[in-house]
Parts: sequence; C-alpha cells; structure tokens
Amino acid sequence: MRQIIVKYPGECRKCGANIVKGQIAIYEHHIGLFCLACEPTDIEEIRAYRQEAADRKATQYDEWAEKREHKAESQLNSYPSIRHDIAFITQPGRIPFRDRMNKSDTRAVESLEKAKAMRDKANSLRHVRVKGDAEKRWQELRELNISRFKVGDKINTGIYGVGTILKINKKTAKIGNTGTSGTFTVNVDLAFLSPAKES
Repeated sequence: MRQIIVKYPGECRKCGANIVKGQIAIYEHHIGLFCLACEPTDIEEIRAYRQEAADRKATQYDEWAEKREHKAESQLNSYPSIRHDIAFITQPGRIPFRDRMNKSDTRAVESLEKAKAMRDKANSLRHVRVKGDAEKRWQELRELNISRFKVGDKINTGIYGVGTILKINKKTAKIGNTGTSGTFTVNVDLAFLSPAKES
C-alpha cells in the first residue's frame, strides 16, 4: 500500500468517508482507497483485504474457465453417431464436413487448455502473501533445523557441500568443511541446511 494524491473522488474503504480530489490517501490496486486515519497496518488486516480482492478475481477466472469448458466439451461430444463411424473417420480423401469438425475439435482442445490455465491462475490468486510471510517461512525452517541438528552432525549446506556443524547460533550455523581447496569454516543460514545423504 502506498500514499497517493487522489485524482478522482472516492470513498474510504474502511470508514466510508468521502475522499476528494487532491487529498492524500492510501491506495492499493484491486483493494481501493483508505483515508490516512484508516490505513491498515496490521498484517492480518492487510491479508484479509487482499484475500477478498483475490477471491473476487479468482472467482471470475473460474467462471470464465467454466464457460470455456462447457462450450469445448459440447463441441467434443457433438455428432456422436458420426464420431464413432469408422468409415467416416478413416475414409481417404477430403471430406469438407470432417475437416470442419477436426478444426473445431482442435479449437475446443485449445480452449480446454486455456481453461486449465485459468483454473491454475485462480488457484494461484487464492494464495495471498503479505510482507513478512517469506521471513516467517525462513524462521520456521531455522527452528526446524535447530531442533533436528546438533554440534558435530554432518549436514549438507547446498553451495558449500557437506560439512560438520561446529556451532549453532540463533540464525546461522558455523560449518567446517574439508574440500579440494583445503579446510575452511563458513557461516550458513540455518534455513539452508539439510541432512547429508549417506554414501
């Protein structure tokens, strides 16, 4: 959300107060305007507003996909008696009606693929993220690794390969590693550590 100078009059999304042209307000695309006093600052409140907007958009994508699917499936199931006629399907030479049906079927299949993409987009939209979600996920991984690793364990650091934990801090671990370039130590974020695969 960001501060803007309002170009068009509107209403505060939260309190309903009139916001006039030239007034400073808080704005976010798809969510709307807020007067300065009503600016959402709580993460869960921001998530709720974004989720509501995302659900509206996702529902629209689902409706578009449903229309495409219905139309495409109707086409693919048309003329059932002809579609199962082996002579009609395999007869050599050009049959204009068969050509038209095949082209129509191709368009229907493409439409179904587009509908699937719309369904995927709708599902993606429904997973709203706000500032702090990524760091929360990293912290969960750190806490998981603090609980399952201890000093002396062999672990995989990703970039630096397999090493031994020398010390565990709040967010990082000191790793000792012996490789082709000799022995060295490095601090690695706890979130990046994973169990070393046994050879």
